[in-house]
Amino acid sequence: DFIQAFEDVPTVQIYSNREVEEAMAKVRDVLSDDKRDWELRVAALKKVRSLLLAGAPDFDSFPAQLRLLEAPFKLSVKDLRSQVVREACITLGHLSSVLRLRFDHAAEAVLPSLLHLLSNSAKVMATSGEAVIRLILRHTHFPRLIPIITNSCSSKSVAVRRRCFEFLDLQLELWQTSALERHCTVLSETIKKGIHDADSEARSVARKCYWAFHAQFNREAELLYHSLESSYQKALQAHLRGNDSVTSLPASDRSSSSSQESLSRPFSAKSSARQSRSKPSRPSPRPSTLSPVSLNRSRSDVDVHAAASANRNKMAAVPSSLQGFSSASALPPGSYASLGKSIQGGYLTHGETKPVLPFNVENHIYCLKKVVFFNDCYIRAFKCIFTFVLSE
Repeated sequence: DFIQAFEDVPTVQIYSNREVEEAMAKVRDVLSDDKRDWELRVAALKKVRSLLLAGAPDFDSFPAQLRLLEAPFKLSVKDLRSQVVREACITLGHLSSVLRLRFDHAAEAVLPSLLHLLSNSAKVMATSGEAVIRLILRHTHFPRLIPIITNSCSSKSVAVRRRCFEFLDLQLELWQTSALERHCTVLSETIKKGIHDADSEARSVARKCYWAFHAQFNREAELLYHSLESSYQKALQAHLRGNDSVTSLPASDRSSSSSQESLSRPFSAKSSARQSRSKPSRPSPRPSTLSPVSLNRSRSDVDVHAAASANRNKMAAVPSSLQGFSSASALPPGSYASLGKSIQGGYLTHGETKPVLPFNVENHIYCLKKVVFFNDCYIRAFKCIFTFVLSE
C-alpha cells in the first residue's frame, strides 16, 4: 500500500522550468504553515508526487527547489496529524526511489526527524517512518547517513534501537564497501554496543549485523570478535549456525522488562549438568534372584530368616566341610546380622543397592580366633589377680 500510493495522485503537465518553480513554490507556501488546514497540506504533498510523475526532476530548476522544501518536509514529518505524516513519508520515499543519490542532501536533513517517529505510540506514524527509512537506505547510499543511524542505536527507546540495528544491517548488506569504509570504526563500535545491549531483540539483530560487517570488513570483524568475552563469542557462533534464540544467553542477562536472553548455556542445561556431576550414573540392578536393599535409605540390618533363605540357594558353592560355619540358621531367632559391609569391606552409601551375599567363612573363622584370643587374655588376667591375692 505504501509503494502503491506513489502513483495514487492527480495527473499534471509541466513544460518548462518556470512551471516547475511556480508549482514547487505553491507547495512550499502550504507546507511551511502548520496552521493551514491539514487537507490542504495533504494535497500539497500529493502535488509533489504528481510533479515527479510528470518529469519535474529532468528540469534544471528542480534540485534547487527541492533544497527549499527540506524544512517544510521536516515540519510535515513532525505534524500531529497522522494522515499528514503518512503522506509526507510516502512523498519522501517516492523522491528517494526516483532521485536515488540526488536525494542525498534532503535525506540527511529529514532522517533524524523520521527516526523520532519510530517510538511514536500511533502505529500509523511509526510504521510510516520505518517504511520510508528503509526506502531511503535502499535507494540513497549516502555515507553521511551512517552516523545518523549509529547515533540512534544508543537511543533510550528500545523500539528505536531495535529498528536502527535493522537499518544498519540493511546498509551493510546492500551498500558497497566504498560507501561504508569511511565509517568502519564507527560501525565496529556500534555493533559491539549492540551485542551488549540490554534488549534481547536488539542483541540478536546486532549479531546479524556483525556477520554482515564480517562480509565487508573481514580483518576489522576479527579484531572485534577477539575483543568480546567468550560467552558473546559463543552467541555469535550460535547465530551463524542458526541457533540464535533467547535461551542462548546467560540467566544473569535476562530481564522481564526487556526479554533478555543468555549468552551461555541454558538454565536447564546448567541444572542437568550440575545434577549429573553430583549424582554419578549407577549400574543397573542385579537380576531379581538377589534380594536388594531398599532404595529409600541404607540399612545396616536385615532379618536373618530372609538372609538364611538366600544363603541356602548358594550353599552348593561352599565346601561341605565349612557348611556348618556358613549357615545363618544357627543364629538364634530374632538376631540380626550386620550387612553394612560387602565382601571387600566397603560401606554402603545412601541409596546404593547391594545384594545379600553368602556368609563369609573366612571372616567367621577370623572372628572365632579373636574370641579365643580374648578369652585366653581374660584367663591369664584372672590367674594374675588370684596369685596376687593369695600372696597378700
